[in-house]
Amino acid sequence: MIPVYGQGFFTISYGIINYIIVFDYIDDKGEYRRIMGDRELIAKEENVLRENMQRLMDEERVIINSLEVRPVVEKAFIELRGSGKRVSITFYTSIPFKPNKGRNIYENFYESTIAEYPYRVYWIALPCIKIESIESPGLVIVNDNISLIQVDRGTRIDGYESVVFTIRDCPELDRQP
Repeated sequence: MIPVYGQGFFTISYGIINYIIVFDYIDDKGEYRRIMGDRELIAKEENVLRENMQRLMDEERVIINSLEVRPVVEKAFIELRGSGKRVSITFYTSIPFKPNKGRNIYENFYESTIAEYPYRVYWIALPCIKIESIESPGLVIVNDNISLIQVDRGTRIDGYESVVFTIRDCPELDRQP
């Protein structure tokens, strides 16, 4: 199945980027509806989905502050949305990194492609962190600590994204381990 829509929510905090990716599907064959009543089958399928997404993430090269880091897909969830044909698959992923006070750069290198479905990505920075710029395909709106990327179906994806963010001196951050 190819998603009909996607959303990503990236949260930048001190030393970790957590993100949630949600893909919406139309399941005309009812594959997921058939397993929803069986917790064991759901858990097995969610694990397969998590492993598959991890393999895809492993094909990407993610660099933060000139150091290669590895996104870790922690969990996948399947849910029906309103009807048995509307399915969402949600992935929870984390990227630990060594933060710099001042300028930090997240870079993601991956295979270029054409967007098969529309999607939105939200970058949210916690207090004392400011998003300075984003390089990404699609419409990019940078607004201090909440930014948006909107990509339409058919958009050329060049295989590179970057987010530049600044971590300011902050009493809350100084208490972090």
